[in-house]
Amino acid sequence: MKKFTMGRGQTRMNADKIKNQKSKINPTLRRIIGYAFALAVLFFLGRLLVQTWDQIAASGFKFEFDLPRLLLSLILLIVARAFAVEAWRRVLLSFGERLDFAFGVRVWFLSNLTRYVPGNIWQVATMLVMVEQKGVSKTNALLSQVVYTALALAIAGLLGLMFFLMRPEILQGILDPGIVPYAPLIAVILFSALMIFFALPPVNRGLVALTARITRRAITAPTPTFARGLVPPIFSLLMWLTNGIAFYLFADSITPVAPANLLAFIAMNAGAYWIGYVSFITPSGLGFREGALAWMLASFFPAPVAVALALATRLWATAGELLGVLLVWISQMWEHK
Repeated sequence: MKKFTMGRGQTRMNADKIKNQKSKINPTLRRIIGYAFALAVLFFLGRLLVQTWDQIAASGFKFEFDLPRLLLSLILLIVARAFAVEAWRRVLLSFGERLDFAFGVRVWFLSNLTRYVPGNIWQVATMLVMVEQKGVSKTNALLSQVVYTALALAIAGLLGLMFFLMRPEILQGILDPGIVPYAPLIAVILFSALMIFFALPPVNRGLVALTARITRRAITAPTPTFARGLVPPIFSLLMWLTNGIAFYLFADSITPVAPANLLAFIAMNAGAYWIGYVSFITPSGLGFREGALAWMLASFFPAPVAVALALATRLWATAGELLGVLLVWISQMWEHK
């Protein structure tokens, strides 16, 4: 009987073939799983909304639609994105790269269109391609996004934790309710410490070294200074505060919300975003963000209202992004006239 053997070259070819097949299957499988999770969460939220909607009539809750407040909230979403662009631009400037603010806004809004693709990487990938057209190094652009994202998520996470200081009863006795009057002071202290931390030159150098290790590229950046490093955290904080105010106005445009709850709405908006971002399995945190937001909103409204507001918030945020894209498109048309 003739015995067949396989050489090393053939074995390697077969291994590469299997690896390539897996690489083609895995992204598709991850995408399907991501959308399945998102749809499952949205389904259960929707079912809860339908099953408990009769509670609204029993509680005497009323909706009062206010169009001017809604429009103002959408405008503030654009302003918040402008602060985010400036924070990112300042980080990019610290690496010796210059990018025009108007073009930065264009890049930001157009790349946002890819956020709903699973993986949370496509927005950055689109940004890299666009900024390269202006002569910005892809390596420095990637580094700036890593630093900016770390900064934005740190601030969002800390803001989210502030929600529990303002609504300690949601943790069922873990925190003393007497801490509520001190929440603003605690927030000021913690955010000051966070911004100083990110502005420190050793931290900046550490982020550069970490990014160089992850990307496996040699990265050289200008010598960081404390004053220059302090600017991006300030703009990033302004972004989250403005975005939170916009969210408060959006909720207030649907049903009256006491001004005393403004800080809590700023905190829950940032916290829900943080939870959605770190849930890499779903596109743009779809489902996870709504679930977290509904849970926090339930401390202010009946459960069906909280769920309805959480679901409507996604549509509202998307409308704000599309409004930004529309403004970018109009500005481009105006330039070409």
